[in-house]
Amino acid sequence: MSASNIRQRVEKWLTTYGHLINKNALEREINVSKGVIQKFIKYGKKINDNHIKGLYKLIKKFGSI
Repeated sequence: MSASNIRQRVEKWLTTYGHLINKNALEREINVSKGVIQKFIKYGKKINDNHIKGLYKLIKKFGSI
């Protein structure tokens, strides 16, 4: 699967379910700075590719991607 496809899936998931999740807990799980996910959801700031990969693996565990 290409990196852009993974990015699109993760970004779509975050925009769809971002209001339902604890963003700080996700950030702790993938070891990223506090506020990375919140800034994406609220301001549209791009997330680093390495963080996208970590989020993808974590979201896959939820079974909804």
